[in-house]
Amino acid sequence: MATRHLDLSHHLPAVIDIARQAGQLILDIYENKDYEAFTKDDETPVTSADLAAHKLIMEKLSELTPDIPVLSEEAADISLEQRSQWSTYWLVDP
Repeated sequence: MATRHLDLSHHLPAVIDIARQAGQLILDIYENKDYEAFTKDDETPVTSADLAAHKLIMEKLSELTPDIPVLSEEAADISLEQRSQWSTYWLVDP
């Protein structure tokens, strides 16, 4: 089965903007000292700032490219069976 190449380069400016928005959100939360730290099930740390950035990135990428799934470190509940069907996806680590 041939894999088709999907040119996403026209989305680059919007993706950069999403990354900047998420980064600014994290900075704002940390500067205001308005965050909590948690330990995930895999014993790795995560903060409420990370989760807020995750939410923003997921929402914005889903709006930008609704036909392309998003796989994020903070949403690892998507089964391998489902992910293995994806030929293209966004990989996010907020």
